[in-house]
Amino acid sequence: INSLTLENFRVFKGKHHIKLKTEKGLPIVLFGGLNGAGKTSILTAVKLALFGKASLKGNITSNVYSNYLEDQINRDEGELNSASVAIEFDYSKLGKQYRYLIERSWKVDQNKLKESLIIHENEKQLSELNLAQAQSFIFDLIPLGIADLFFFDGEKIKEMADDEDGHILIEALKKLVGVDLVEKAAFDTGVVLRKNKKMSGSSEDRNLIDKLETKLYETEEQIEKMSNDYGNSHLPYEAELEAKLKKAKQKLDERGGAWSKSRDSLIAEQGTISAEKKELETKIIELMRGDIVFCAAPSFMKNLMSQLNKDLLVSKSIDFNDQLDKKLSNLKNNDKALASLVDQLKDKDILNAKHQISSFQFSETERAINNSNNSKKDLLLLIEQYDDTESKLDDLGLNISRAPDEAELKSIFSIINGIELEIEKASYRKKEIKRQIRELLNIAIKLTYDLDKAYSKLQTEEDSLKVDNVGNKVIKAMDKLSQNLIKDKISELELEFNKVFQRLTRKKDMAHHVNINRENFKIELIDKFGNIVNKKRISSGEKQIYAFSMLESLGKVSGRALPFIVDTPLGRLDSHHRTRLVENFFPKIGEQVIVLSTDTEVDSEFYEALMPHISQSYEIVFNESEGSSNVDSGYFWSNSLKEKKIELLA
Repeated sequence: INSLTLENFRVFKGKHHIKLKTEKGLPIVLFGGLNGAGKTSILTAVKLALFGKASLKGNITSNVYSNYLEDQINRDEGELNSASVAIEFDYSKLGKQYRYLIERSWKVDQNKLKESLIIHENEKQLSELNLAQAQSFIFDLIPLGIADLFFFDGEKIKEMADDEDGHILIEALKKLVGVDLVEKAAFDTGVVLRKNKKMSGSSEDRNLIDKLETKLYETEEQIEKMSNDYGNSHLPYEAELEAKLKKAKQKLDERGGAWSKSRDSLIAEQGTISAEKKELETKIIELMRGDIVFCAAPSFMKNLMSQLNKDLLVSKSIDFNDQLDKKLSNLKNNDKALASLVDQLKDKDILNAKHQISSFQFSETERAINNSNNSKKDLLLLIEQYDDTESKLDDLGLNISRAPDEAELKSIFSIINGIELEIEKASYRKKEIKRQIRELLNIAIKLTYDLDKAYSKLQTEEDSLKVDNVGNKVIKAMDKLSQNLIKDKISELELEFNKVFQRLTRKKDMAHHVNINRENFKIELIDKFGNIVNKKRISSGEKQIYAFSMLESLGKVSGRALPFIVDTPLGRLDSHHRTRLVENFFPKIGEQVIVLSTDTEVDSEFYEALMPHISQSYEIVFNESEGSSNVDSGYFWSNSLKEKKIELLA
């Protein structure tokens, strides 16, 4: 989504243009606002702009929808009678990039509400579409059932967390594979049959009925055959390919394939660490050439310093005696008494000196010995680093030796590539089969409807029963197709869910992974020892993590790259599980993640953790004097945190 524009919508008076485009590696758009400020209005606006009446729960009447739209108009001053929501987004279709601007507006005129839906494709208005056609165009781009997997609030998270019997999951799976549309078709067929039982009429041309019956029977046969092939042939073939792929990869690992995948990186790392080792060798040699030799014999150096200290005193005494003799030669009355006194003043230990040393020489020697102690510490650290690099090089050498040559693995890689290519082809065929079955279902529904019209002109009970029998066969075929489609998707969902779940859970959480029952679709939580965990026993935080994991998995398995929009997601979570979501959920679930939060859900600490992943952040503030909410750039604490970071850098 590039942008969202609101005009006189709910708490937003006037026009508000909100930039939502994200940059690569910065997937999060964060909205902050107090309760009632208008956070939920953002999610409501997106859904309403895209899906209109279908964005509301249940089958509502046109009058109820009109009243709803009228209630969404901001009437702070009473004179406003129109509102609009517009959304701009990029969409990839058949390898081409398209930009769509969808604007839904409504106006009350003479107590009647008029709704308008305008679509621009690459800045060109699709003016040929009326309201119904424009809405159908959007549904083709973004099916409502799929969008429900990406747009969710605290209520949906709670429903998924509290889903004990798998009811919420099965409904989500139906939307995921399009079974909700198949079931609607089956329901419509049932309605036709019920009408047929009640209606009767005069006899009409039986040739038309015979043709319709024959074509419906042939269509029903095709649906049944394709559904059987899908369930009995295609799915087992896909499973067989997956088993072959797993076996080939195991064989690859047994031959050292796991090591070969990282051989180049290991060799590169070996070169880097070898260079580090050489640098350490140079530093050690330079250190050995310096003062460090003095610390080789600590006892000897201690005695030497003691002797040098004595020798320094002797040197000072010699200097004193020399000076004294010079003074004596200048004395005129040099008698014996004075000479005797001078002799007594002279140091008698002069003859015991071992070294002639000056004060400067003593200081330099003392400095060198002290420096040698510091050099010794540096040397020990360098030797430790040197030993560490040698150990790393030994490990790398061992790992590189384990990696076989590419030629040894070429045949296995060729087999794996061949299997993966077959899986890709099978996946394409699967999509094609589903498409063909849906087309046949639409034909069957149309034929059943035509038969109903034709039989309504007949009065015999026998003919009426024929329609019932054929129609019921269509319903059974639809039901069988629904079950096969869901079972096909469960394995993929289970695998994706366990990846996400293990990323979000903590080690001390009870549940480790899940199994999804293929028959009743109930979810079994499994601990790390393989035991089933009673869902009632796990904490509310773990249940919420389970719900987030399931919602993310459903979105990814859908195969659509829609943005995630999450409204008030963290209200029921403790700080530990909240931290897991902030660090491992929002930054990783998609290329665009719009989070609508209060200041207590994403507080200053969590905001700081999210900052490296945020493209845009906004604060929604309600201005009582204006009677409107405004969307200001920056989150609650964004400016203060930026100032804090600038101070730290300074």
